[in-house]
Amino acid sequence: MGVAAGDFDSDGDEDVFLTHLTGETNTLYVNDGSGLFEDRSTESGAAMGTLPFTSFGTGWIDYDNDGWLDLFITSGAVRILEPLAEAGDPYPLSQTDQLYRNVGGRLEEATSAAGAVFQKPGVGRGAAFGDLDNDGDMDIVAFYSNGPVRLLVNQMGDRRPWIGFQGGAPGTRIEVVRPGAPPLWRRVHTDGSYASASDPRVLVGLGEKEEATVRIHAPGKVEEYRGVPAGRYLIKEP
Repeated sequence: MGVAAGDFDSDGDEDVFLTHLTGETNTLYVNDGSGLFEDRSTESGAAMGTLPFTSFGTGWIDYDNDGWLDLFITSGAVRILEPLAEAGDPYPLSQTDQLYRNVGGRLEEATSAAGAVFQKPGVGRGAAFGDLDNDGDMDIVAFYSNGPVRLLVNQMGDRRPWIGFQGGAPGTRIEVVRPGAPPLWRRVHTDGSYASASDPRVLVGLGEKEEATVRIHAPGKVEEYRGVPAGRYLIKEP
């Protein structure tokens, strides 16, 4: 149902995550850089924890701004969940959302530490992502078929340095080079997830770095901005 593309392993190319039905696990296809992909769902930690869920909206977001793309998933069944039906639940499709932290290329579930809202079941469908309060971390708007929209305001990411980018056509690639660290690659896009469109601005966590060089890779040209300080959006006029 859901799809998210992003540089999960920070090697400069985009990997693909797909959500699936209960009992199937979700799937992570890792790009080897040559146009071929390998299923590394189990090795990455993306598989077993998702087995009980029917997952829909999803996205790669660096929620803690450490430079590694983490993963949000909203879930809700499409077949009646018998234990809920037997308990008299009026919406026997409800499941909880999930949050995975990327620890150096290994996904570790962080749902239990992500706040009380992650313990509240719902029939999750869409999810959109963006810095809604302009404080430098990624927030989430999640949509449910049995209840109101949930606005999940990030209270963690702004504790680390970040750089944002606003402008550029969809598909424009943003390269962020930090002193003494590998470059980070992001893409201008609104697509992905499920039945949702996200903020086109690009937000990049810098880890512990306070500045970076930003290169904007648009068709036919590359623009470079050196010494961009953390804590601001670099705005490119149309």
